[in-house]
Amino acid sequence: MKTCVVTASYSCDPAKVWLYLTKPTLHGWRKDVREYEESDDGLHVREHNTDGSTTELHFTRKEKPRCLSCTFQKGKISGTFTAILLGGGDSTSLECTMEVSGLGLFAKPKKMLEDRLNMLHAALGA
Repeated sequence: MKTCVVTASYSCDPAKVWLYLTKPTLHGWRKDVREYEESDDGLHVREHNTDGSTTELHFTRKEKPRCLSCTFQKGKISGTFTAILLGGGDSTSLECTMEVSGLGLFAKPKKMLEDRLNMLHAALGA
């Protein structure tokens, strides 16, 4: 199991960052997700990825717009993800923790997480 922590800052309201984090197809910000399905209670999400794979997410905590925590499964890859949003008004600091297993010896979960946060940064223009 590999663990990483990544912090990012955005010059917008935490509610906007929260909205994008919970809606991967909003304005096409996640370039790796073709479409997604969300359960009625919002605690189960299925992402259909552009590479043909599917990612299953089960949210264990959703405190809008402050904290988000889930477990995920994509093929043989599984793990947990937690995002904590701090700030208000026109500034948000985002701290993400990801624990991943099943990626193999040379996998780089920190790079995967940083790539997603860079996509988020581009989408928010912040």
